This record gives sequence, C-alpha cells and structure tokens, in this order.
Amino acid sequence: MIDSIHKFWNIKPEHIFADEFTGYEDLYSELDMFTAEVYEADGPGTIDKVFDIYRKRDIIPIVYYTEAGLRKALKNFKRTSYKKVEQNVLGLGNNQGQTINRFVFTNMQTAEPKGRGSNSLMDRFRDDAKLKRAIRICFEFREGNKLVYPTAMRRSLELVTGENVQNFKPQHARAIAERLCPVLWGRIYDYSCGYGGRLLGISSSNMNYKYIGTDPNTQTFEYLKYLDSLLTNDAEIICSPSEDYQCENIDLAFSSPPYFNLEKYSDEPTQCMVKHTTMDDWFDGYVAPTMQQIHKGLNNDGVFATNIADYKSYGNKEYFVVDRWIELAEKLGFKYNTTIKMMLNTRPGVGNDKKEGREKWEGIYVFTKNKG
Repeated sequence: MIDSIHKFWNIKPEHIFADEFTGYEDLYSELDMFTAEVYEADGPGTIDKVFDIYRKRDIIPIVYYTEAGLRKALKNFKRTSYKKVEQNVLGLGNNQGQTINRFVFTNMQTAEPKGRGSNSLMDRFRDDAKLKRAIRICFEFREGNKLVYPTAMRRSLELVTGENVQNFKPQHARAIAERLCPVLWGRIYDYSCGYGGRLLGISSSNMNYKYIGTDPNTQTFEYLKYLDSLLTNDAEIICSPSEDYQCENIDLAFSSPPYFNLEKYSDEPTQCMVKHTTMDDWFDGYVAPTMQQIHKGLNNDGVFATNIADYKSYGNKEYFVVDRWIELAEKLGFKYNTTIKMMLNTRPGVGNDKKEGREKWEGIYVFTKNKG
C-alpha cells in the first residue's frame, strides 16, 4: 500500500530524506534565500523564482511518510495532548493527526464540491495562477523565516480562493468520544467513516474503544483498512452504505454524514450524491433508514450523535438540514439531549461578512433513546 500512496504523490526514492519528509529538504538552503527583503525589492521576480523551484520538483507541499514513519507518527499521536469538551464547547486547535490522514487518503484529492469541479490541494498546486497566488500570500501575510517552506506553502494554498473537501479532525473525534462514551472498552459506531479522522482519533483513546465503521466508497475502504492495520486496533470496518448495515450492541453512534449534494466523493452507485437527487429523497432513502438501524443497534443507555449543519451549495442555494434532522430523529424514537459547539476558525475579510471576534461553530447534535 505504501508504494501506491507514494506513486500517487509522485514520490521517488531520491525525494525520501527521512521517515517523515516533505521532499524538498535538499532545497531548503535555496528557499532560505527568499526573504521579505528580497520580495520587497522584486516581488514579481521573486515569485517567479520560487514558482520555478516548486514546479521543477513537482511535489505537493505536504508531509510524507515511509511506513516506518507512519508507525512512529501514530505512536506519537496517541501520546499528544488535546483539547477536551468543556461546558459543551470544543475549542479551536486539535490539529494533530491531520498530516497522517492527508497523506494516506489520496482520494481526498479527487473529491469535489458539487458544481465547482475538483479544487483540492493538488488541483491548486497544479494551477500556475493559484500557486503563484499562494507564494504571494506567503510573503505578504507571514512574518519571520522560512517564508516559502512547504508547510507555509501548503497553508497558503489552502487560503487561495475556492472550496475544498474537509476531513474530521482526529483529536476532535477523540475528545467527543470520550465526552459522550465514558465507558472503558465501549463500542463506537461510525456510520460514515470518510477519510479516517474518527478512526484515528477514537482508536487512539486510552479508553480502548472498539471502533466499528461503515463506508460505501471502495477506495476509502482500502485506505481505512490500511490505517487500521498500522494502528493495530482490530477495528471492524465494513464496506457498505450505513442504511444497509445493522449495527449491534453500540454504546455511541457518532459520525459526520455526507450531505446529499454538497460533495462528490466518487461515481460509485452507493454514493449519496448518486443515489439521491433531492433533499426529500436523501432524508427518506439515507437518513431515515440509517437512524432506524442505529436505534435498533444502540444499547438502552447508548448515545446517538451527529455533526451536521445547514449549508449553501454552489450558487448560494441554502439547505436547512439541522431542524429536520432533529425532528426526524425524535419521530423515530430518539430524544434530543444537547448540542456540543465545535468551534471553527474565521478569517476577517472585506466583503465576506466575517467580522473580528465573530463566533463560528458547527453543532454535534446529541440524542439518547426515548424511554418514555
């Protein structure tokens, strides 16, 4: 598996400088020459020179691993401190582990927001105009040294205009699981595994959870199995739509499910966007049967939780999901309990309605079985 992952990222043996690497280590001394003063003296020329370095090497600026490096990174991740849920709020941060999932789940680079075409980190890097814009951001919005090192370049590419597919933060998953399922060896069901954020976070908890997860995407399934083999956690991962899978003896069912028309993960017939063309169809054909399977498989004292939000699709059409999700859950035998606020970063800007100090969050909506 590691060889195919390296092949996808265009990693050749001469690019591997350590078990954890960027592929640009031999060019750091050259990148060090591009300081703020150099940019101030000749902005366009400096951008072109940095651009030529990245184009010639042609490696996406992320963190890469050998298999030994992955195993070491996973051990380090388990020992890393993280923010916990306090007073039903999960604060900013908890970014550890994202480099692992970004590297392993290469198909994150082929998913696309509906109507926009693919706009992944890889797509932005391949686009000459966007890469040059990212280089400019490095110089004009950062301070200090190492202005155009790969880490800085990756962050700047993420700021370049356009939507991109996100992955659930592993440490957020760990914090939420430990808040909602304080049971040693508890059984946690992830009904939409995605790109492994919850698998990594939940499997790394000292609570020794049993992770059970479903995902219908065949490529994602293979990467999930590979990650689990490195975690040596003996998770149960099933390649199936959640509406077709009956879970059993579950203490916590928690996930961040796919929206019916927001992101396209593949063309496989099992995918939500392929199966369901309207919101009503999505609720009837995906959400309701998934909830019914969870309700049947959840222990009497178990918890059902969902990270979901109202959203706008391409063209700024609004879709209101949250209230309908809660209403349906209660209709099917759940009791709405509380909401955990998962805080999100905001960047103040002109014309984007983002004010300094504005609170932005997504909800984790928490339910129990209705015993009355």
